[in-house]
Amino acid sequence: MNSILEIKNATKKFGGLIANDNITFSVQEGEIVGLVGPNGAGKTTLFNSVSGAHSLTSGQVVFNGEDITKKKPYEICKLGVGRTFQIPQSLNEMSVFENVLVAALNRHGSISVAKEHTQKVIAMCGLASFIYMHAGNLNVMQKKRLEIARALATEPKLLLLDETMAGLSGVERKEAINLIQRIKISGITILMIEHVMEVVMNVSDRVVVLTSGRLLAEGTPEEVTQNQQVINAYLGGMTN
Repeated sequence: MNSILEIKNATKKFGGLIANDNITFSVQEGEIVGLVGPNGAGKTTLFNSVSGAHSLTSGQVVFNGEDITKKKPYEICKLGVGRTFQIPQSLNEMSVFENVLVAALNRHGSISVAKEHTQKVIAMCGLASFIYMHAGNLNVMQKKRLEIARALATEPKLLLLDETMAGLSGVERKEAINLIQRIKISGITILMIEHVMEVVMNVSDRVVVLTSGRLLAEGTPEEVTQNQQVINAYLGGMTN
């Protein structure tokens, strides 16, 4: 199995604040890796560095063997990294179809091919019934699905999911888990930030734990849940 993503000694500082401190781990092709940790652990900051929203202070991000540390977000997207946002970034005055089409055009120069791809992605994400609805009129779960659809429309090899389950009911979570598993079956590798531990443990092949901007532990879900340092961090018993 090959590494699709390698994060090497990733450090990100905002003035005197160290948001990520010398983080190193890799994601293998075909995996679902859960990225977990208390609020403020530096998870979204790391996503922003991988996707090019901001650059690392030091360290390196390698995707598919290519150094993407200093590349722009659109360049990283074209290479095959898609991402969602914790707060959906949909274009609310545009329809579901138009939102996904804009993303598909990042990958396809032909309008007709992009439209065909858009239809497939919308169907996969369970949004076919809302295809012509304005994105601003969708409920929380539908907006989360649209966020995933927009990322999938760019045809990523690696998908970064940022708290897809936040705000969802138990039934909605099950449906979202099914979608994540279908995405994996389609051949896309997933790195996901998630606070719902039931979800993390059920769908992740491996789990990476951050706390206070540092890598605390990584391993299988079983290994991580039995790690005393992880237990202490989540119970507030750790001092960093």
